[in-house]
Amino acid sequence: MSIKIFVAFTIVSISSMFPNNAFMNAHEYFYYKLRNVTHDEDPVNTTNTWFIKRQISEEAPTELQRNFEAYLTVYGSVACVLGSILNVFATKSLSNSTRMVWGHALVVVVFIPTIALTFLNFDDDQSMFFNVSMGLISIACFGSLGLMAGGVLGLSALFPSKYTQAVMVGQSFAGVLAAVMSILCQAITSDVILNGQMYFGFSLLMCFISLATYYYLTTLTPPVELDDEINGLIENQDENEVSIEAQASHFPPIDTDSVEVITPQVNWTMYTDILKKSSIDLTTISVVLIVTLAAYPGLTSLVHSTSRNHTWNSYFSAVASFLLYNCGDLIGRSSANSLRLPRKYLLTIAFFRFLLIPLIAMCNVAPRGHTHSMIPYDGVFILLVILLSISHGFCITNATIGATESIEKESRELAGSIISLIGVTAAMMGGILGVLIIKLV
Repeated sequence: MSIKIFVAFTIVSISSMFPNNAFMNAHEYFYYKLRNVTHDEDPVNTTNTWFIKRQISEEAPTELQRNFEAYLTVYGSVACVLGSILNVFATKSLSNSTRMVWGHALVVVVFIPTIALTFLNFDDDQSMFFNVSMGLISIACFGSLGLMAGGVLGLSALFPSKYTQAVMVGQSFAGVLAAVMSILCQAITSDVILNGQMYFGFSLLMCFISLATYYYLTTLTPPVELDDEINGLIENQDENEVSIEAQASHFPPIDTDSVEVITPQVNWTMYTDILKKSSIDLTTISVVLIVTLAAYPGLTSLVHSTSRNHTWNSYFSAVASFLLYNCGDLIGRSSANSLRLPRKYLLTIAFFRFLLIPLIAMCNVAPRGHTHSMIPYDGVFILLVILLSISHGFCITNATIGATESIEKESRELAGSIISLIGVTAAMMGGILGVLIIKLV
């Protein structure tokens, strides 16, 4: 049963992150929509992935192309902050399932018009397409990263810490899944319009799968410390193998009014108490996310290969930036539970990660307006992405588990929502810093 719960949390967590990753990995589709259309184009090859990459490398990207990832991060982060604020203050006034259902509904509402936009021609008004897309991305992030991610993290905080790790692993696996889809789509077809339709269609499907999986989670009761009576009933059984159904007969389910009877009313003292007890962990989470979002994906996606190999150049961004980062992040998150570091060491690592930002900026970022490339080597860039991703996954998972474990059980759902709010606020700050860095480079 514990494996089923772990998988269920992972699936819902993947769905809470996948919309944002789908928009990130569909950059070639958006580059096509925002391409330079002031000259005659080959009507046969204009939607070809190779054509878009060649146009960018030979002519320099348009202003909208160049700023797309950075603005996606900023718009999405602002929406995430607003959604997380709502999630925090509605933790006790609205049930977890109500917030999660609304989050899923918003994502569904967004991806239907997003798919419709792939069939429309916006060459005469690319600014309108850019603004509409940013609006849709913001709504999707409000529902997914704001409500869904905060809701599932808060729900996992009611369970043992290994399920919090399931949420963290799921968030990372969403990026891996999106990056793999990006590579598969390029291998199946070079048509960037079709690629975009596949990304967004799969995101819509994941949302429905997530909703069904979340319903399964709400039928369960969080595992708790068992009293002597229950221990007597389940003697000779491993604690992790105790069925949720057996415990459910002794403890109230997650989303019922009976929970409110044993849960104290939320007041400002509870907020300040949570912040005080988890301050070091929250600082670590904030610093880690600021560094990561300052570099990824806005800056890393602008790094081009210096190789002469045409195939490697075609897949460089998808592999070296997106897939490699998300695989490293997944490795870091998966190893966090088996290797726990003291809080002060995690915070030290988090601050040392600031050194990665200028190093990545020194790589072959193109175009550059004010500086020159000082590290024109693909291998060095790949190493920096590995360090960025593994350290991100390891530190943020350790800090999140530490923060939830430092809080009393009755306040852990609220603590999970607060952690999510702190995280998306830091991500917004990192995204803004990333835009400034791109302007300076």
